[in-house]
Amino acid sequence: MCPLLSFDDDCFNLKHFLDTQDSLWDLIGPYYRNDSSGFVPYHLRDINNPPAHLDDKQKSNWIRTAQKMQKNYQNQQQYPAFYLPTSFYEIIYVNKFTTTETMQKLIDHVRYCLEFTFDTEGERSNNQLALIQIQTIPQQLPCFVVLLELLHLSSYDTLIFVKIKQLFQLIFQSKDKLYSWGSLRRELYPAVNYELWEWPITSQIFDVQLDFSEWYKWALFHCKVYGSLLLQHNVINYVRSNTNINSSSTCTCHEANPYRSGEKWGLQDALVYTCQLFIDKSMTISYWAKGLDPHHSTLSITTREKMLRYAIYDCFTTTYLARPVLSTWTFQKVKNTNVIDLFQASSSSSASPSLSSLPHENNIIINTNINPQI
Repeated sequence: MCPLLSFDDDCFNLKHFLDTQDSLWDLIGPYYRNDSSGFVPYHLRDINNPPAHLDDKQKSNWIRTAQKMQKNYQNQQQYPAFYLPTSFYEIIYVNKFTTTETMQKLIDHVRYCLEFTFDTEGERSNNQLALIQIQTIPQQLPCFVVLLELLHLSSYDTLIFVKIKQLFQLIFQSKDKLYSWGSLRRELYPAVNYELWEWPITSQIFDVQLDFSEWYKWALFHCKVYGSLLLQHNVINYVRSNTNINSSSTCTCHEANPYRSGEKWGLQDALVYTCQLFIDKSMTISYWAKGLDPHHSTLSITTREKMLRYAIYDCFTTTYLARPVLSTWTFQKVKNTNVIDLFQASSSSSASPSLSSLPHENNIIINTNINPQI
């Protein structure tokens, strides 16, 4: 959750300007002026011609941000949006205004869940952890999407705070599975001082991003060559040991890995390349401290709705990809699976070999005894 833009306070009087923008979308859109038409849309920025008053570091940040926004716009034009019917989920805002009845409803729901997807967002003004998103994966939909607004919590001695701690006691049991895109411990560690849960977390943590590249290589290779032999151990071991496989020559329905060796996939790219669906990443750098609860947020309605969609769909996308990646599904199986099945807990664990169950140095099950010092 690192800021993409960095400006000195005295640079072209930008501090006031930045403080008035709700999101990266607001910033990059009107930032670069065109004499003939007023403002240049973010996706039409000339990345080779950043504003002259910026220093080298600022220009580099400006160019990188413009590139990200151009890519976001291009993907938006090319692919349909990833969408879940609102009947599939219920959003729960957890802050000092949450009622005890709502918290008890959430706790009762979580008691029967063993799988959860996590994400976090950092406040744009200071990069402080501001929002924790938790999506439940129940036996039957609807799931709950919990939006924990850390900067708007009640005091320690309130019943609501006690209920929140009770919620995390249920979620962070050793039998539970937690999914994330990126290191969950690294993202949650800044919240330890809130005393909402015991540290270290003892649940099983699966970083889907960590294994995505290997799975994608496996799926590309298998897609054309191995047909009905996809789940044999020797196939999986061969793909992992053969680093010279030219993935682009083995599959015609999916594009080759665009990343260099060792690079981690972005969540948007992972969804686009796997199933040709789009999630909007333009709200990544936003003022999350202003809150998403519609009854108490100080954001404009339009901005709040964009940020809300971004926050919940980052969780949804990780959930959508988790089972295919961790259970070594083929592209065809992903395509033929009803989306409902990916958002409900599986009735039985698969006996098929998977990339995550085989030993390798980047095993996604992180040692829960490690106490990270970040």
